[in-house]
Amino acid sequence: MDLSNLDGAIWINARVLVAELSVDPTEAAKFVPPEMKMTDESKATVFIADYPETTFGSVYREAAVIMHCEDEKGAFRYCPWMVVDDDTALILGRELLGFPKKMAEIKLEETNNHVIGTVSRKGVEVMRIEGSVEAEIAQPSPVFGVRMINVFGSLIGGMKLLEIPPSSEKFKSANSVTAKVTLNSSDRDVLGGLSSPVEVDARLVTMDFGGNGELPALTKDIDLNWSLLNFFTRAN
Repeated sequence: MDLSNLDGAIWINARVLVAELSVDPTEAAKFVPPEMKMTDESKATVFIADYPETTFGSVYREAAVIMHCEDEKGAFRYCPWMVVDDDTALILGRELLGFPKKMAEIKLEETNNHVIGTVSRKGVEVMRIEGSVEAEIAQPSPVFGVRMINVFGSLIGGMKLLEIPPSSEKFKSANSVTAKVTLNSSDRDVLGGLSSPVEVDARLVTMDFGGNGELPALTKDIDLNWSLLNFFTRAN
């Protein structure tokens, strides 16, 4: 990755199946550090993505659960769970931007007007997004073009909040998807309590995205007790 150029596409022709769904507020709160507050609507974004070209040379797939939160500045997103199938992407995402990436088997398959995305870990299918691809979307909502705040650091150096500016996005296509989202739990991924299987309005987009010229910034310290209880859960 060329870190001298933080303005421009890093992921090219990314194919992303993304949905928003309501989540159980009690279960969702278990994922969020005390320095953050979920929005009153208690929602999360889930996505499964295929990245066929990147400026750092990795071709891989990725999936995540991203909580909708808010602070004195307004809305932001927090990522407590993310998986990839490439170790370079795992290291860069964790060590540079605080995304708690783990390895998984990830598939995103399209047949005619049907799309299926699945994520499996420890022999369990922990996420499935499946549905029918429908009408084109003229003005798609942002996928990664939102303010993010992640947990960043180590037990030795301390855990802090890392604010990440919205990504630049260039949409090449976008279609609505009537999709069913199913979340399950493995012994290392406790996603099943967030939501029962549910039908939602999803999107299937092709896009370029990446930096917008702004650097991430460290802000608040994270409660030590929360870090101790959650660090190894994020790592497993």
